[in-house]
Amino acid sequence: MPLPEKEVPLLVARPFSPALSSAPEALQDLTALSGVLRRPSLPEGHFLGLGALARRSLQAFLFAVLAPGCLVTAEPVTYEPQQTPPILVASGLDPDPRSVLRVGGDLGLLEFPIVASVASEDAGESVKSALYIDYGFQNPLKQPFRNIFANFAELPAATLADGPRPLVGVLYNAGVVELDPGCHRLTLVVTHEFDTRTGCPKDLRDSSQITWHFRQCGVGDCLPVLENCPATEVSCPLDPTVVTSDANDAGTTGG
Repeated sequence: MPLPEKEVPLLVARPFSPALSSAPEALQDLTALSGVLRRPSLPEGHFLGLGALARRSLQAFLFAVLAPGCLVTAEPVTYEPQQTPPILVASGLDPDPRSVLRVGGDLGLLEFPIVASVASEDAGESVKSALYIDYGFQNPLKQPFRNIFANFAELPAATLADGPRPLVGVLYNAGVVELDPGCHRLTLVVTHEFDTRTGCPKDLRDSSQITWHFRQCGVGDCLPVLENCPATEVSCPLDPTVVTSDANDAGTTGG
């Protein structure tokens, strides 16, 4: 006699919240044998709004890619370069400013070139140079040096982007100026403009300088030592057009 068949109960997904579908509808979301949930089906027309939005985004993208260039840009802003003081570059200086030169006499150099480079933003003005002998000593013309070598070739105007540029034709000649044997100073000054009355830069802030010490030789031995160097009593004024009665208040000294 066959045994009566047992009824196999159907597994029904129990909703996590009352907002989910009722038990009969949940049968579609649960496999009776595997118990694996299927993704619940969405009502018809659920993606209709998203599809329209996607189409509009695609149209806007295609218009941006395929449309001819018609961007309106602002007018370019240009800046005039500001002039800077001419700067003497420390590297490559010759003679070496740290050495004591021997000049003239029996054992010293009769002449030698000054090798130096300048970097500056010139704003159309050339760079000028001069050599002062014993800068800081007031001469009879009330200028702040014993003597001056000027009228060297000017350096054409350039920009900082051009990098350092070598000075041309700057030369010291020991036979031009008669000096007592002993310690002296030789100062190279570069600027955009010199004042004709004082021989100083028209604006001391628009200049730079480097100083060498040398021993003026005479007859016989000439040791490269510095003794009894001339005192620094005066200097170039910041503005040569300003007249001052105090020679010591003329400006700032360099060396």
